[in-house]
Amino acid sequence: ATWLPARSHRKADPRDRIHFIEEADLVRRVLAGLPDDHREVLTLREMQGLTYEEIARAIGIPLGTVKTRMRLALAKLRGALAPG
Repeated sequence: ATWLPARSHRKADPRDRIHFIEEADLVRRVLAGLPDDHREVLTLREMQGLTYEEIARAIGIPLGTVKTRMRLALAKLRGALAPG
């Protein structure tokens, strides 16, 4: 799944824009609902581009804890975005 709609040379359908805005709002709400420690790891990885090892060093936690927090955060995000 992609986060952004495919670009086209023809004019975009307003319904696509509405769907994108609704999905972005859902992602923001899910992120806001994550425990702080899960959101921190997800943000450092996906928005700052840090590796798991860099995250572990940056916030002073074991590598396994970083991986667990990321797995739990992504599972919640995927579950919220799943169709149906």
